[in-house]
Amino acid sequence: MLMSTVVAVAIGVAPLKQGSAAETVAGDFSNQIGTFSQRVDRRGTTHIRGTDRRGSSYEITLDRRGNVEANIGDSVVTFRVQDAS
Repeated sequence: MLMSTVVAVAIGVAPLKQGSAAETVAGDFSNQIGTFSQRVDRRGTTHIRGTDRRGSSYEITLDRRGNVEANIGDSVVTFRVQDAS
């Protein structure tokens, strides 16, 4: 469920407030984000590729420290993620 939440935030399905120091995002977004595949490289970086419900392709990287960079069309979105537990 964590990866679907990361994807949902990156593609704007679960938007965050800009300038917010920290925000909790919870929920099941799997039916809103389209399909994606993921792989983890030797350094522990997760690479996600997919297509959202509108047909737009995206590529997302999530490093071991929780830094996320998402390329959606011509846009780049960056944020940091951490487990709220």
